[in-house]
Amino acid sequence: MIEARALTSADVGLWRALRNEGAHLYPEAFIVSYEEAVAQPEELDVRLLDQGGRFAAFDGADPVGIAALRPEMFARCRHRGSIGPFYVTTAAQGGGAGSALMTALIDDAQAHGIWQLELSVAADNVRAIRFYESCGFKRQGCLPNAVILPDGAQDDLFFRLDLREAGCIAAHKT
Repeated sequence: MIEARALTSADVGLWRALRNEGAHLYPEAFIVSYEEAVAQPEELDVRLLDQGGRFAAFDGADPVGIAALRPEMFARCRHRGSIGPFYVTTAAQGGGAGSALMTALIDDAQAHGIWQLELSVAADNVRAIRFYESCGFKRQGCLPNAVILPDGAQDDLFFRLDLREAGCIAAHKT
């Protein structure tokens, strides 16, 4: 059974391992490059984990995914939170880890008064787009040349989920 739980600074090794793995295997899906992820000081990850909003999905005792919710810091934008990174290991994709992580993010957002979730996804990442749409996210636009990769520019699609919309919350409680 897949379950998600909040991470703390004690989980820094788990967080870094999965984030680095995702950046290595799916460079087009991460803003941070693998080299930047590996070089990021562990102390920074410890501080970020202590701020909350970071989760991992587990299949039994095995970590199979990570996700983060980053609330906006200014008063006029505190109703908004950005999702990312969001990564599920290749072997666990399609097995419920993504849904468990999304439910944890939504629960955390609600607990902190956030009612608008936002994320960007590579325009050609069809599987991720289908997943986010199945969670109720709606496409809001496209950011051309969002990321420059070794083989060229990548466009990102911007998605938004309004947690106030009727049925939105119930759809995530499984």
